[in-house]
Amino acid sequence: MRKITTLLFIALFVNLANAQVQHANVIKEALDNPTLAIETFNGSDQARQKLERMFVLSGWFKVVPKEQAAKAIYKVQAAGNETQFALNLQGAGKSISSQKQASDADHAARLVVDDVLNQLFNVQSLCDCKIAFVVPDAQNRREICTIYLDGTGFEILTKNNAISTEPSWGHANAMVYTLAKNNALHIVLMDLSKRVQRIISSARGLNSSAALSRNGQFVSLALSLGDQVDLYSHDLATNQTKRLTNDRYVESSPCWSPDGKQICYVSDMPGKPSLFIVSAAGGAAKRLQLGGGECVSPDWSHVSNKICFSQKGTSGHYVINVLDMAKSGNIPETVTLAAGDWEAPSWAPDGRHLVCTRATGGQREIVIVDTWLKTFRPVSAKGKYSLPAWQPAR
Repeated sequence: MRKITTLLFIALFVNLANAQVQHANVIKEALDNPTLAIETFNGSDQARQKLERMFVLSGWFKVVPKEQAAKAIYKVQAAGNETQFALNLQGAGKSISSQKQASDADHAARLVVDDVLNQLFNVQSLCDCKIAFVVPDAQNRREICTIYLDGTGFEILTKNNAISTEPSWGHANAMVYTLAKNNALHIVLMDLSKRVQRIISSARGLNSSAALSRNGQFVSLALSLGDQVDLYSHDLATNQTKRLTNDRYVESSPCWSPDGKQICYVSDMPGKPSLFIVSAAGGAAKRLQLGGGECVSPDWSHVSNKICFSQKGTSGHYVINVLDMAKSGNIPETVTLAAGDWEAPSWAPDGRHLVCTRATGGQREIVIVDTWLKTFRPVSAKGKYSLPAWQPAR
């Protein structure tokens, strides 16, 4: 059954292959992407197409045919084969070079485009960071899988034969998730570099909505100690747990601020799910005044200092809104304009794009959204995918 399930997961992503701790401070916004053309290429047509496609999928360039290279802002001379790419880019007063080698052309293309993004826009990493998501099998068990934005590198991370859900990256090499197994809930910490995992919370009752801090020391999570659901912070170094909220309302979905000093979370205190912020050290919480319908699934970008979240609109459907925390009294901006229910947003490591799910026709697909241009593209075929989470930069 495992082999059949794996083949099913891979088959569902066939369309994807043909579809189109960070210190960066990426704050520039654009009305459109700068044009880029691969003016000359020394190598096979297949290698050229892989490089060109990766520039497109990065979401930072408008790639034009080489016949229009004279009018392109950025002109690229490149060479490549099955394992490496080298290029020189000229334009907008800049001249940069990059050369990357990997085990295959897809990986090399991700690396070299990431290097270009770093040199041009101070984006630390994007293409070579994975997207985690949850997929059910035929028995309605759930496993956490990962894939790159170009459709390659599909992998099943968890093989628990249970319900593995709510993946949350702390940094590039660590993730926490919720495991429902043997009629109990657990919070599991996974070390991606060593491929080992351990249970860090199995308190009686609810253990859910865990979020790992960027330094990997603290986990914020929801527990039902004392017969009420509150937010807690667990110190992995000392194994001590601290209560952050104490009320009869339900708290969930915490996420950490860029400096690790605050936590944004969801509470139904106002009578509907709303967003609050509390100090990571504890104390009084502050409600974010966002107006409109219920707000769920926040994520706080460590690059742009913006919070994305899903909010119920006047039509009854969910949209993705973005709130700039650097601007006092700022009004949230809606970044999803197409039909459907847009849910579970997670920031990309460039602070510009995000990944979420879009539900239409009773099915959900994983979608990447450009919050600047308000465009999107599918990352999966339609299915029952949920809770995507983008890996932070290495």
